[in-house]
Amino acid sequence: MNAELRQLPMTRRHRNARGESAHRFGPGLVGILHRPCHPAGHVQPVAVILLNAGLTGRAGPYREYVTLARALARAGFTVFRYDQSGLGDSQAPMQQAGDRRQREARAAMTLVGAETGLMRFVMGGLCSGADDAFHLAGDDPRIVGAIMLDGIGYRTPQFWLRHLLPRMFSPRRWLSAVARLRDRNGSGPTLLDYRDFPEQVHARAQLRALVDRDVRLLCIYTSGSYYYVNHAGQLAGALGPAARARQVSVEFWRDCDHTFYLRRDREKLFARTVDWMRDNFANRADASLDRATP
Repeated sequence: MNAELRQLPMTRRHRNARGESAHRFGPGLVGILHRPCHPAGHVQPVAVILLNAGLTGRAGPYREYVTLARALARAGFTVFRYDQSGLGDSQAPMQQAGDRRQREARAAMTLVGAETGLMRFVMGGLCSGADDAFHLAGDDPRIVGAIMLDGIGYRTPQFWLRHLLPRMFSPRRWLSAVARLRDRNGSGPTLLDYRDFPEQVHARAQLRALVDRDVRLLCIYTSGSYYYVNHAGQLAGALGPAARARQVSVEFWRDCDHTFYLRRDREKLFARTVDWMRDNFANRADASLDRATP
């Protein structure tokens, strides 16, 4: 690892009052490190790395990643949110290598390890960030968890049943569907074409391997996943028994939109994520103390 560190030019600006510091690392990447608000003895043993949601910068939609990172820091977790190459303040990639996302994530983990000494990580993100988190979790043994918001999913017979039955008795929906089919005429990309899901058979194998490694997964689906997921049990229907393992938490938030636009939805997300992190990764004594402290 020392050789890898020597190859990565790292710079750090002064911390702000919250203990947050800006870093330039790797091939022109920029990120913000959130250090725990707790005393050193209460720092939790894993760090969270947040990955860009689509073309949105490292702050996330409605500064969602900023607020989530600060909530996790108050719970004792280290968080690093960075711009992948070509996004936000990070430089565009010099070449479109197939493993670019993996190399950038490894550089981010190396930076966090050099700054904090932590060597276990939870990757997280919304939409494409969730796709990246799933791919990365299968590639690096340092990754012990993933937070996937509207992440991977596959249509199943149950999906189509739930999707089509309400539309059978709605003439307006029938007309709308016919109009969409006529406009598309079988050509052009669909919403799923913009996602980076592995082939279903490969996703099933990877999920099984992650569970066997005891990697913990929090999968939250919102109404924004309506075109490929419409109920919480669908992941197990698509990917098999591993999706029902104790390591995997799957929730479907039907009344929440894709970007967590409403403040109440963002607050629900922050609270659920902090609780999940505490339940799965916190030092037991610290978790009890945190829950007792408002």
